[in-house]
Amino acid sequence: MDESFSLLLRVCMSANPRRADWWAVWRDAPDTPTSLSRLSSANQRAMTSRPRKLLVYLDQNFISEMAKRAQGGVRPDFRELYSVLQNSFWNEQLVVLRSRFHDVETSLAGLLKDAIRARRSTLGHVDLASQLDIRESQIVASLHKFLGRHDGSPVICYDDAFEDEPDARVGHIDISVNMDWMHADAKEQRRRLAAELDTVRQRILEQSISYDQQFRIEMDATRQDALRPYYLRHHTAAAGVTDEQYEQFVASNAFADVPIVWLEVALLTRLMTAHSTRTIKQGDVTDIDAMATYLPYCDVYGADRFMAEVARSLKVPERYNCHLFDSRKNGVAKLIDYLRNALAGITPVNVPGLSIFVAATGGIKENSFSFFHKIGTQAKMAENRCGEWIELFGFDDGRMPRYEMRQAPGVAAPFYGLQDVCVIKCGASDGTDALVEAARKECRSTHFVLVDAYQDLPDDFMMQALATPRDGKGSVLGYRIYSRDR
Repeated sequence: MDESFSLLLRVCMSANPRRADWWAVWRDAPDTPTSLSRLSSANQRAMTSRPRKLLVYLDQNFISEMAKRAQGGVRPDFRELYSVLQNSFWNEQLVVLRSRFHDVETSLAGLLKDAIRARRSTLGHVDLASQLDIRESQIVASLHKFLGRHDGSPVICYDDAFEDEPDARVGHIDISVNMDWMHADAKEQRRRLAAELDTVRQRILEQSISYDQQFRIEMDATRQDALRPYYLRHHTAAAGVTDEQYEQFVASNAFADVPIVWLEVALLTRLMTAHSTRTIKQGDVTDIDAMATYLPYCDVYGADRFMAEVARSLKVPERYNCHLFDSRKNGVAKLIDYLRNALAGITPVNVPGLSIFVAATGGIKENSFSFFHKIGTQAKMAENRCGEWIELFGFDDGRMPRYEMRQAPGVAAPFYGLQDVCVIKCGASDGTDALVEAARKECRSTHFVLVDAYQDLPDDFMMQALATPRDGKGSVLGYRIYSRDR
């Protein structure tokens, strides 16, 4: 078969559809500049072990189903799954990872896109590195290993996989930017790409090509792409090797064993040979790219039924020590059971040293913006100085003020401004006992302060609160310090 499909070109097209138009020019440019800073820093501070939080990657169909909750159309099992994930994320036990594949899929989700973004923001604030960055880090690390060098990063280096620290504490604010314009032609690119792949599938069917035969064809095409001028210059510079050493590596079995390379080739080949009578769908390539890029870094991976079947036939979960679940009712039920059992053995990675609950009293309402700005600033300073995380909560009785910030005219800001504050709804007539009980339910530290009256706080209020004895009877500036467990 002489029309093998170039997987590396396909990867770049699907990762960024706009790249396809200028890919050939960029790839073969004689003096393409490269940036090796990311690889250098990764090699110096490699995170060789998995983060302590459970790492979960969910295919877009999982997120879409959970997003329907806002519109009342979600399946009961997905509603339960969302509850387990959200509670565990909030409890500092897991994080649901976000990728650029999610961004592309969300941009095509029509009326559901805002609900999808809202759901994602409540499950994880950790973005994964790009597909090209992960490919590069794996190839360079595998090349070092091939040459017998032992001072580089491991092939599966967790530091290379994340744009954000997975074990960092969860904040209440998640800032994201709508970049749908970048994916304006994604739908057409996906359609054309699926059509090209389907042509290859039909040839496989007509010529009765086996999995092993097609695997060799696809791997040869991938090797040819890896030797194009751009990749040769870029990878040799990143790894500090000669052209000859790189060429030897690409020709070896070590190159074929690079996780992202093997997964891309194996998954696509299995899809087209074992399911040669099935028409290639527009989402197939994205599903393969996401799984090939991110599954080796995850504890849990959720895929649609078909892609999970393809992966299991290749023993992908066993190969990369990842638990794979599909989106059927039985698969979601198994995922929920697994999460509950696994989470029972995971201690929260981050626990606040103290929690501050601010009541919705008259004086606080009148000075809300400045008051929360002061305690928010002090909380950050306390964390920077002594490493103690102080979590802030604000009660809202429905009558708290809204503000318009100079930087964003016409946009209403909440009563706490831009501070990292969790809002708790309360009744206008709720007294101290009711607020204390509500605080005990939300508190994640062992003790909390109830700020139930306004005063001009000194600059060291937070440090005083941290230094006050935690016997359930103490107070700071007249505010009582309560024990969460009485």
